[in-house]
Amino acid sequence: MAAAYPMLYAAGSVRAEVWLASLRRPWAVILRMSLWIVLVVDIAIAAALTLPLAPVNSAWFKMANEVNGDFQREEIGWPELVETVAHIRDSLPTEDRVHLGILATNYGEAGAVNLYGTQYGLPRAISGVNSFWEQGYGNPAPQVVIVLGLRREFVEKKFAACQLAAHSWNRFKVPNEETVEHPDIFVCRGLHQSWPEFWKDFRYFG
Repeated sequence: MAAAYPMLYAAGSVRAEVWLASLRRPWAVILRMSLWIVLVVDIAIAAALTLPLAPVNSAWFKMANEVNGDFQREEIGWPELVETVAHIRDSLPTEDRVHLGILATNYGEAGAVNLYGTQYGLPRAISGVNSFWEQGYGNPAPQVVIVLGLRREFVEKKFAACQLAAHSWNRFKVPNEETVEHPDIFVCRGLHQSWPEFWKDFRYFG
């Protein structure tokens, strides 16, 4: 419902303005001021619990994290993830870097690579999630991929060879989806299927 709140506030404001105009001036002024106070308090509470304003690992952060982890713990660690991917890329032989791809599982990983990866000269991420799937896997297709967020069982089934290269981390040591649920980062070679066949079944939403 969050996206509907601006419209609901606007509609309610029009109705309230008409109602206030029908009241005597002293009461209208008091009620108008009361409404402003309520709105300011409402904005302050919403911001404190939903925006990443709290110092990381503070009591405020921990409370907000319980209310909405997506806007707290899940916004931490993206620069570190992309830095790690860049280090892995730099450790590869020159011939592996020529046709390198970065295969990301979720939109957070893919978005982070695309946002922060330009400073390291990384290729844009490929991913099967949501609209990223429509962007495809590149031309020419990658021969070596750095894989983010997929489990070992999956990558070993799909590729001829996969090597664990690193783990996701963040400088605040905050447990989140990247560090707890799928921290492994692989370098994989030799996709068993053709890329068109693999891509056809790699579409998902999340």
